[in-house]
Amino acid sequence: MKELSTIAETLPLIASGDTPRVSTTNNEIRELEQKIQAQVESISLEQSSAAKPIWSAKNAMTVSSMILLYSLIVLALATYLIRLGKSSASVLRIFGTVLIISSSIFLIVAGYSNQQIAPAMGLLGTVAGYLLGTDKEPKKPGTD
Repeated sequence: MKELSTIAETLPLIASGDTPRVSTTNNEIRELEQKIQAQVESISLEQSSAAKPIWSAKNAMTVSSMILLYSLIVLALATYLIRLGKSSASVLRIFGTVLIISSSIFLIVAGYSNQQIAPAMGLLGTVAGYLLGTDKEPKKPGTD
C-alpha cells in the first residue's frame, strides 16, 4: 500500500515536470556498490580466463618431440625388417607412408603457417603417390 501512495504522490510531480527526490540510505548505497563491484570482478575473471591460450609453445614442443621420436622408432623398425630379409619394396611402401604421415603431422603441430606448409605437403603427397602407385612386378603388354 505504501508503494501505491508513493506512486500516487509522484505522478503529479512527474506531470508538472518536477523530479521527485529519492530517499536512499547509506546502507542501500553500500549494498549497490558491492553488487556493482561483484559484477565487475566476475566480468574481469571471465575475460582473464578467456585470454589463456589452449595451445602453448611448451605443448607444441612436447608433441613435436613425440612425433619425431615416433618417426625414429618407425625407421629403426624398417631397418630391422630389411635386415631380416623381408621384401624391401613392401617395407619401404608401408613405412614410407607412415613416415610421410608423421612428417605431415609434425609440420602442422610445429606451428608453421599454411603458406609454409603447402609446398612441403605437395612434395610429401608426391612421394606418397609414387610409393603407393608403384607395382612390385611390371605388367606384361598383352594382359590387363
